[in-house]
Amino acid sequence: MIPMTRREALKTASALLGGALIVPAVLTGCAPEDQKAAPKGLRLDDEALLGHIADTLLPTTAASPGAAAAGVGATMFMLLSECQPVEVQQRVADGLQELRAACRARGVAGFDAMTQGQREQLLGEIDAAAQQAGDKHWFAVARGLALHSYFTSEIGMTQATRFVLVPGRWEGCVPLEAGQPAWG
Repeated sequence: MIPMTRREALKTASALLGGALIVPAVLTGCAPEDQKAAPKGLRLDDEALLGHIADTLLPTTAASPGAAAAGVGATMFMLLSECQPVEVQQRVADGLQELRAACRARGVAGFDAMTQGQREQLLGEIDAAAQQAGDKHWFAVARGLALHSYFTSEIGMTQATRFVLVPGRWEGCVPLEAGQPAWG
């Protein structure tokens, strides 16, 4: 047996310890999406539901693509799960469960199975309740996330609003023509 120096022993121990710490982190990142846990009370299918809510609020029109085309659901879910406090996340998660229950009470399998008119009517009722409840209602958060996610997306900035990459000089008062979109 060849004698080992202290330096070689430290190198070997460091390599073994480093490998033992890195391998679990790498393997966790490789887990399939359906095995990763959703954060703070949110379910993994909430992303799709948030996308359907946003697409109902901001549908595709002749003038611009809607929220679904902009991929707003994923952005909303990320902003909610990564940037909002736990209390807000739980409030929205509970609200989405209430929305699912309201859909079942109307005899529909889910929000995505409803027609556009039925979705608008249901969200109108929820919005009326949210206006009475104030900022503590879950729908105020969902609506704000939908608007923010859409109008900061490429589609929202370039096709739904009037986009100028490099504006000219500052003009304090610019008249708007009838039917002209807002400036982005």
